Amino acid sequence: MIEPRVKRHFEHLAQRVFNVPLMIEETKAEMIAAALQSRLGIFQVSRIDGTVLGANEMQALAGDARRSWGDNWKPYRTDGQVAVIEVDGTLVHKFGWLDPISGMTGYDGIAKKLRAAMKDDDVKAIWFDIDSPGGETAGVFQLAELIALNTKSEGGKPIWAYVNEQACSAAYALASVCDKIYAPVDAIAGSIGCYCMHVDFTAALDEAGIKVTMIRSGERKARGNAYEPLEDTTLAKLQAWVDDTRERFARLVAQGRRQTFKSIMATEADWFQAGEAQRLGLIDDLMSEEDAWDKLLRSISRSR
Repeated sequence: MIEPRVKRHFEHLAQRVFNVPLMIEETKAEMIAAALQSRLGIFQVSRIDGTVLGANEMQALAGDARRSWGDNWKPYRTDGQVAVIEVDGTLVHKFGWLDPISGMTGYDGIAKKLRAAMKDDDVKAIWFDIDSPGGETAGVFQLAELIALNTKSEGGKPIWAYVNEQACSAAYALASVCDKIYAPVDAIAGSIGCYCMHVDFTAALDEAGIKVTMIRSGERKARGNAYEPLEDTTLAKLQAWVDDTRERFARLVAQGRRQTFKSIMATEADWFQAGEAQRLGLIDDLMSEEDAWDKLLRSISRSR
């Protein structure tokens, strides 16, 4: 019997794994629980024979789960000679999870898959299947640089992106450095910009009769907190930060899409439907996923 303490956002996983009949061999079920233990807050697993697995044993068992899949296990799905890497949902820096889950994908997971695919002699091309509104700034530029350095144009393998059906903000940053970008007519892409949100609770605190006093050592310590009005110096600092990030983003896209920095900045961080995105040079062509896939396969065949 498995007794989890379920963390929010993973309840749907627990409902499918725990306290329901499973048609799976018991040791495999234990491996699944071990692999999910850090995400679901499972501290121990009571086995059928009465023994108990603690956190350390589950970590070891999670490692065994991967090995049990065989020496040919790959961290990505392959279709013929193409490695398919999903970029799905909100993108975050250090998710520590290879596959998209609970509406999030980690930059670290994408990077691990990309590095493995580049070393895989059976993989002749890489297909990024993108459906994401973007996410964290932290980590995105490093991953975009890694992708750019491994493209066919840089002497690596062909890396194509398919917008299926959204590639905005950080997701577009990753797409923009690929060799090719294709999309269906209903896709949206772009949003080449950055923003920062500041929350000011002072009015709500006043209404509730709560007074917060900040005691700081160092004039700039804890400036921009939610319990004081945002003063001009901090506002200017935050504005400069987002402006710098937007410019870095625009230069990345300009280089990847062979556009001018001025033309990318002129988009004013707007998002565009596929036809307009193509006109602006943000994507290469409009076509179905099947047609784009066939185009990639023909490209691989010609390069042999």
